[in-house]
Amino acid sequence: MNPKDNLNFLASRSEGEWLEILGQERYRVLRGKGTESPFTGKYNAHYEQGVYSCGACGQELFQSSSKFDSRCGWP
Repeated sequence: MNPKDNLNFLASRSEGEWLEILGQERYRVLRGKGTESPFTGKYNAHYEQGVYSCGACGQELFQSSSKFDSRCGWP
């Protein structure tokens, strides 16, 4: 599938569909611009090598090699 086709498909979902697909917490963060509390979450002290992807569409966001200690609680 062409990435642009995928983005158009993802953009055509209603907020109700997103809530059903993502669940309450992921919906709050991904669609409602929420965050988790600092120094919490499974990726706070996560050092495994790999690629971080969007929890909704799967698009690559960044690689683990670009993570740094921001000292604010968010990796």
